[in-house]
Amino acid sequence: MELGATDFVAFFRAIHGYIPFPWQRKLVERLAGDDDNWPADEWPDVLNLPTGSGKTAALDAAVFHLALRFEHPDRAALRIALVVDRRLVVDDAYERAKKIVTCLVDPMQANDPGCLILAEVASRLRQLAQFSEPNSSHQTADNPAPPLVAQRLRGGAPLESEWARTPTQPTILCSTVDQVGSRLLFRGYGITNRMKPVHAGLLGKHTLILLDEAHLSDPFRATVQSVRKLGKAEVRTVLLSATPGVEARRPAQLAREDYDNPELRKRLDACKPANLCIVESDELVDTFAKTAIDIAECLRQRGLAMPVVGVIINRVRLARGVFERLRGSTRYDGFPNDTILLIGRSRGVERGRIADRLKPFRTGNESRKPVVSAQVGSTLEDDGPTPILEWEDDRLPLLRKRPETRTGTGPLFVVATQCLEVGVDLDLDGLVTHAASFDALRQRFGRVNRAGRSIRAEGAILVAKDELKEADDPIYGDRVAKTWKALQQLASEGIVDFGIAALDRRLEASNVDVAELVAPRDRAPVVMPAYFDLWSQTSPPPAADPDVGLFLHGVERRSVGVALAWRGDVTGRDLRRDGVDLTPLLQLVPPQATEMVEVPLWSVRAWLTARRSHADLGEDVPERICNRETDRTGKDGRPAFRWAGAGDPRTGTVFSSELRPGDVLVVPAEYGGCDPFGWNPGSKFPVTDVADEAAQPFRKRRHAIRIARDVVATDDQWDRIGDILADDAVSGSDLVEQLLEVLPSDSDDQECLRPIREPLEALRLARGKIRRLPHLGENDGRLILVAPHGLRQQHVVTGSGAEPSTEDDILSHTSRKAVSINDHTNHVVERVAHSVATLNLPDAVANDLKLAALLHDAGKADCRFQKYLAGGDPWNRPIGPAMAKSGRQSPKGAWRRAGLPSGWRHEALSVQMAQAHPRFAEASDPGLVLWLIGTHHGFGRPFFDFADPDESGDESPAACLGVDYWKVVCGVGPQSMAFDLDGADWAALYRQLKQRYGIWELAHLEAVLRLADHRASEFERSDD
Repeated sequence: MELGATDFVAFFRAIHGYIPFPWQRKLVERLAGDDDNWPADEWPDVLNLPTGSGKTAALDAAVFHLALRFEHPDRAALRIALVVDRRLVVDDAYERAKKIVTCLVDPMQANDPGCLILAEVASRLRQLAQFSEPNSSHQTADNPAPPLVAQRLRGGAPLESEWARTPTQPTILCSTVDQVGSRLLFRGYGITNRMKPVHAGLLGKHTLILLDEAHLSDPFRATVQSVRKLGKAEVRTVLLSATPGVEARRPAQLAREDYDNPELRKRLDACKPANLCIVESDELVDTFAKTAIDIAECLRQRGLAMPVVGVIINRVRLARGVFERLRGSTRYDGFPNDTILLIGRSRGVERGRIADRLKPFRTGNESRKPVVSAQVGSTLEDDGPTPILEWEDDRLPLLRKRPETRTGTGPLFVVATQCLEVGVDLDLDGLVTHAASFDALRQRFGRVNRAGRSIRAEGAILVAKDELKEADDPIYGDRVAKTWKALQQLASEGIVDFGIAALDRRLEASNVDVAELVAPRDRAPVVMPAYFDLWSQTSPPPAADPDVGLFLHGVERRSVGVALAWRGDVTGRDLRRDGVDLTPLLQLVPPQATEMVEVPLWSVRAWLTARRSHADLGEDVPERICNRETDRTGKDGRPAFRWAGAGDPRTGTVFSSELRPGDVLVVPAEYGGCDPFGWNPGSKFPVTDVADEAAQPFRKRRHAIRIARDVVATDDQWDRIGDILADDAVSGSDLVEQLLEVLPSDSDDQECLRPIREPLEALRLARGKIRRLPHLGENDGRLILVAPHGLRQQHVVTGSGAEPSTEDDILSHTSRKAVSINDHTNHVVERVAHSVATLNLPDAVANDLKLAALLHDAGKADCRFQKYLAGGDPWNRPIGPAMAKSGRQSPKGAWRRAGLPSGWRHEALSVQMAQAHPRFAEASDPGLVLWLIGTHHGFGRPFFDFADPDESGDESPAACLGVDYWKVVCGVGPQSMAFDLDGADWAALYRQLKQRYGIWELAHLEAVLRLADHRASEFERSDD
């Protein structure tokens, strides 16, 4: 069926249940070319819109625009990245993205006539998404490719590939500046060096970056602009901010029809009065708590039976103090109150529980609609009686996994730091806020009566006397004092109305210069073209490697840090023992982003070395660099385990002085440092291990759980479990059944056992035998149960958690059954052909990519490699077609017995053999074809690290490959400085190709071939 811009209204309503605002509809019309005054497919520079006007709907517009242009994806965006430097806002946007994905996956379930439009959008996106999933060659109506993928990037994990699966998969990414920015600059935090070019190549092509609250990320905006202009990357950037701080060439703003829209008009006209209060510094905690309680009482008198009051504070330490004070007030007017603490540096698993707790208070939620109570009271808004309002929902107790019915009514206090300032779609009834810059205050009051309900909200702004000095605040500089002075000019009888329309009118009538009151913007260093050349070198990275953090956050502020994951089955004694390696354990249960907390590097160093004076709590915005005590060298303090992927030299036990930005660290739970609300370096209590819960959505092909004292709960239960584990003769399947008999399933007292019982119950669905492995290679009562082939039934998101099959050398050589080079080559060529056709690549480039796919694994025909696949038997001569993968894992020592030199790479030999192949003459750009072949495993960018003593030997016959008889040619490969292609060695060829295609375009072409290789190998390992 035909699809046009006018269908966006039905598309939007089918997903969200209401029609879009006029500006949202107008945006799609402009993208579709229906506006004669606007170039088709051209995004605005800035969505300059007030808070509450639905800026996040740009995600819906971008998805619909891609569906309109599915036959020409170069005119739209295959990857839509909403980037914001607030972690909770990332989560909020991700929920919207998942809602869009859910409706597109099953469009006919939408209870709306627009389901037919949804189905058409899904159909068009699926044509782009083919071959994105395992068994894609056998996709059916019952098992189609996903039309859209939503992924949250908040802390990297090695071999992360949930979104980087194909170059044509329509994707929504919700992420922070660190995660998207580091990936774009070839330095993806937590990503292996081999995968960094793939992430950079994908983000540097067909990508739209929606930079939410752009005033928070000015250095990143400037860096992306340089990437686009100097690096010729195809990245479009749209700023989502009411205060963008740049002169927009083509902005989008509210028009008259928006102001006439009844729903939007309510939001713009909502009254949000705020009292100005000056207090003593030592009274801040008490005053914040008392003011919040007073506002709650005022709202109750006005008819809100269960008011929701936000308390936003600039310092984490102060926020925790106010939280404890409010939580300590266990009774309020005869009923208990609820208190929630939100800080940005928290683990995704626990943050998700808090987010679920706050769902009833989202803008427009049905539970926010009041029902009339029999009780009647007075109101301050009119002269007559007003019914007291009650909530229709029962609130869930904080941080509980099972809902419980709450008795009585009372207020809810949401104590938060700046993480609640922007983007989080809460609809508060009242607000107490710390004084801040003018733009920050406007954002905070944007959370108050966000939907324009028929209530009168209440607010207060508190400032300490010391903060009114012209001091350099570590977050807002001198803007706190200047803003306070301006607020006094805008106030009427000590009250400022922060309603959107009211404040705009007041500002227009005053002499206040808002530009002087906004938070100071960070300055980004100038990006030189030489930096791009250095960053693009990933194998190995150069010694002179510019710190990307400076170009993401500026020269004055940095939030680049490390990601911490706590494990209960790892102890400090384990890390200090010589020869102990956590790699096998972490390969089975790898760290996931949702169990991590991102923390500044200096704070982690201070925490590991127990320097409490420096291990403060920090803030939720990038802190200004101040003088920190330099770390002592050597093995100072407690050890941690750095995880960078198996085989990466960075993986291993490290101490504080060895930490680097972007590290993923696994630390023992016994270290403390985190509580249910987030990073708390002063806490010495053991941290709850949430690894199994975090890994649950990612157990698609392998299911592994850990059995250890610190993972399983009570002493009595552990005594019984210990007796079971002591019997080494019990098989894995029998062990699972015996453990399930010990662990109760229906007792509330055993709630803490659910994280271990549920994975055990899932093991009953194992496809093959369950293996029991000793923990860390030690028979000390700890073990791991593994279902190597996964489960028969899956309850996970399709396509999540699969590692790149060719980035693990073992997986690149083995499969469930033997696969010939010819078959594997056909699988890769098929996928490359789909990608180049979908992307509408020029014919010359498309043909070179398909030729590179045909020749990429020729080096595996080497007789030594064939012997390795046969187990390394020197007398075992390969017979029949050359194999790309064996049907079994080669035994230990097979590589050496086969005569392969250490570090040998088959792709380097493929470069030599490709030049001797008859079809190589078809190459439009021989250098590009050889480069794609040589780098298809991420090595050789631009150096290889091995030498082959057989290079100078005679030609030796290799096995038959289809109708062609390969010969392993003599000469030198790209690993040698003597390599020559028209006078250029391998590194010189790299320079030529970057000049010819551009740094990001070359990485994108590499990604096309490499991801096709990943998906082909994944298909070959599947059940089919």
